[in-house]
Amino acid sequence: MQGEHPLIGSWKLEAFELEMKDGRVLHPYGQELAGYLFYNADGFMSAAFMNAARGKIQGADLEAAAKTSTYDQFMAYTGPYEVTGDRIRHFVEVSSLEVWTGTVQERWFKLDGDRLELLTQSLTVGSDAPIGRLVWTRTKSAVPAA
Repeated sequence: MQGEHPLIGSWKLEAFELEMKDGRVLHPYGQELAGYLFYNADGFMSAAFMNAARGKIQGADLEAAAKTSTYDQFMAYTGPYEVTGDRIRHFVEVSSLEVWTGTVQERWFKLDGDRLELLTQSLTVGSDAPIGRLVWTRTKSAVPAA
């Protein structure tokens, strides 16, 4: 991406919800969230987020950890992106959700200072087609002041 677009930077996840067709609002990753979204000037993005309260595995044994199912409590994807007006398209090259690999995920975005809101197109979730809403805040330097 050429130039310094206001989306470029690091964003921390504050909220993620799905609005169902009947008006119900669900929180598929719970209400305690941890996650980041990054856009760089070279035209690449990366997003990773999870339920911050998901269960912890005891010990460092990767084989034991692989047998514990927490895939539905974590999401990550990355690839190039492009911005057109108030829309952003994520060209997914790598994803923890296999069905997203090779897809284009389009979002509408609203920027208000250090607050970013992303709205998804209708998602396929079982027999429903909810709209996802993610709220992010711009992060400041992660390096502690000396």
